[in-house]
Amino acid sequence: MRFDDVLEEIGGFGYFQKFVFVLSCIPGLFAGFFMLNPVFLLAVPNHRCEIPGYDNDTYKIQNIEHEDLINKYIPTSDDYDYNRCYVDLVCDKEIWVANAEMIFYFGMLVGSLASGIIADVYGRKPVVYGAVVLMTASSIVLSWAHEYWLFCVIEFILGAAVVAAFMPAYIITIEITCAKKRIWPGVISDFPYVAGLLVLSGVAYWLKDWFKIQLYTSLPCVILLSYWWLIPESPRWLLTKGRVKEAEVAIRRMARWNKTKVPDKMFDEKTLEEDIDKDSSFVKLFNTRKQLFRTCVIFFNWAVVAMTYFGLALNSENLNGNLYLNFAISGLVEIPAYIIVILLVDRVGRRRLYCVMMILGGLCCASTIFSIEYEPKGSDVLTISLSMTGRLCVTSAYCVAYIHSAELFPTVVRTAGLGAASLFARLGTMVAPYIVVWGESYDGTMREALPLLIFGIVSLISGFMSLMLPETLNTHLPDTVQDGDRFGRSGAFYFVRSIRRHQDEVERSYNNGLYESERELLLSSDRTTLKS
Repeated sequence: MRFDDVLEEIGGFGYFQKFVFVLSCIPGLFAGFFMLNPVFLLAVPNHRCEIPGYDNDTYKIQNIEHEDLINKYIPTSDDYDYNRCYVDLVCDKEIWVANAEMIFYFGMLVGSLASGIIADVYGRKPVVYGAVVLMTASSIVLSWAHEYWLFCVIEFILGAAVVAAFMPAYIITIEITCAKKRIWPGVISDFPYVAGLLVLSGVAYWLKDWFKIQLYTSLPCVILLSYWWLIPESPRWLLTKGRVKEAEVAIRRMARWNKTKVPDKMFDEKTLEEDIDKDSSFVKLFNTRKQLFRTCVIFFNWAVVAMTYFGLALNSENLNGNLYLNFAISGLVEIPAYIIVILLVDRVGRRRLYCVMMILGGLCCASTIFSIEYEPKGSDVLTISLSMTGRLCVTSAYCVAYIHSAELFPTVVRTAGLGAASLFARLGTMVAPYIVVWGESYDGTMREALPLLIFGIVSLISGFMSLMLPETLNTHLPDTVQDGDRFGRSGAFYFVRSIRRHQDEVERSYNNGLYESERELLLSSDRTTLKS
């Protein structure tokens, strides 16, 4: 009896799993605050040079006299209403904005890898709690970081803490949920993240002050300090480490919550022998040719989907229109994106859904070059619609990538595998700000279209690459590395080989049918000869 079979008997998604699921969603809310707050914290506001000798000068025109002075002293620009001054994080220092965003995502990269490895060795729970403490402290301190270098250092720490708090909590929920119900923690856990984005856009629009935005979104993190007494350790992980007694306590607690009974043979050592694998070395992801290839495809897809997802969010400022409205719309489109996943992921499968969403998203993003070029001046409805549709598709694909990857990696290296995949995702997000800034360096059509064109092309490539991975729909999670190696089929152009194999089977069946018909004719003629 394997742990998946036990989950079916004690409640695959009962009261206990739902309680843990709700707890695991809360870090996602704060991830929505912190992962994209650079859009507002580092946004370049409308500005111009100062009028000499005017004590109460403001960007907004105060009266007719003020407007006359602006027209007299401030030159105009082809790209902006007024010629911009060279201070702060603007003009010749625009690259500083991309650098700060890159440092935050680099922190997420380090946090992804470190938290994954540590969680697979020492457990999911200690990593979750340590990360929420670090996230709470660093997010509050960031509000008082007025020096650029100090801001970047704390952003690095915050980035590492955000992903380290969210990822292991997500893994705990996945590991205590049965195969048929994994879609719920796998998809619904993203809705708090969307809520975080929408709250962030509202708070930013209301406050319009980076200090208050950061402080007001970080103070609620204090509630996470209660997690040490609330979040359980994953019993699946305990079993793979041979810590059967601790796993028994956790499983019996789960059964009590779900009002069910633990099977008597659950804790028979012989029964659990095949699930025990104390070696959770990260290099096991590359032990065999099949595992190596599969891991590389997963890493590539994560890099592309994350780069496109965050790139489209950061590119909100390049799109014409109101920054706060564009950001809110880009957050709202994530709701139908998750609904699409809920409705289709258990019908069409993980692999096909990811492929379709990335290809559609890539086509939408790449097509904006035509809408930007030929759309009437002052009308950006089609461009923004294509961009947001691309964001919707990529968001769906990102959600599927979490589920698919978590089901492909074995339990003993699952957190390390997802952490490493998240590491490559962070590499993609680190590149995204520079692609956006690169677009800002151009004039005309390419200023708005270049980032979207790049995101569209790489999304198309990733969509086709996903067809090389095996399907995991309604399958048991692999626990050991050997399970993972035996799991499914994958390889270069596996989907092409599958089609050819199907054609061969049809042809073989047809030939066998002909053979049987000929054989019957021969037998009948032999019987006729014998009678005569």
